[in-house]
Amino acid sequence: MGFSLNRTMDSHIINGRTTYFSKNHSYLKTLIIYFATAIISYIATIPPGPLSVFVIHTTLQKNIKIALWVALGGVFCESTYAYLATEGVVIFDKYPMVKFWMQWTIIGLLLIVGTITFFQKTSKIEHESISINGRLFSFLKGISLSLFNPALLPFWVVVLLSYQKYDYLKLVTFTDKIFFVLGAGTGTFLLVYSYALISHKKRNLIFKYLTDSRLNKIMGCIFIGLAVWQLINMVLE
Repeated sequence: MGFSLNRTMDSHIINGRTTYFSKNHSYLKTLIIYFATAIISYIATIPPGPLSVFVIHTTLQKNIKIALWVALGGVFCESTYAYLATEGVVIFDKYPMVKFWMQWTIIGLLLIVGTITFFQKTSKIEHESISINGRLFSFLKGISLSLFNPALLPFWVVVLLSYQKYDYLKLVTFTDKIFFVLGAGTGTFLLVYSYALISHKKRNLIFKYLTDSRLNKIMGCIFIGLAVWQLINMVLE
């Protein structure tokens, strides 16, 4: 009887330890997924894209608060595409015309933004707090610059496929998916925020060598150049 009781107690202790280590392993795995995804997202955002360039321009011409609302709009789209990738939504394979029209939309959008920026008149830097409408408009600008980027969804699908090779990165639970999405958004926001912060701190130095109108022309050319680059990539595919 004593032997049976001891055996039962040992069994409970072992099961308790197994559960404890299992939970710790689960927590550790979600943290690894989060930080790995954040690092990948941060590095992937380093090459200046439409969102980064627009955030820099907004920081210099308006203020960093407005620029960050633009960044949040872009992060929202980045996170949405990351989540769609976790659900296995391969839209472009099923509907190739969706990718085609998204590519043309982002090209047209960049050309419009570039042309408007190029001919934009000198504006005063805004230091005052922005209204709710201003925040919403800036947020929507960020969404529009990222929503029609056809590279986001395939990129995160490729990342997820590479995760499948490693047990500690494979997405199994819904929690894993959430931390993957959070990591994607965090990495993008941190990099874009870095661009905004550097632009904010170096504003005086930049305007020491560039006039306001000349800056607009340079930024406009960058947007138009990004549109041309998108067009070249589209033709070469």
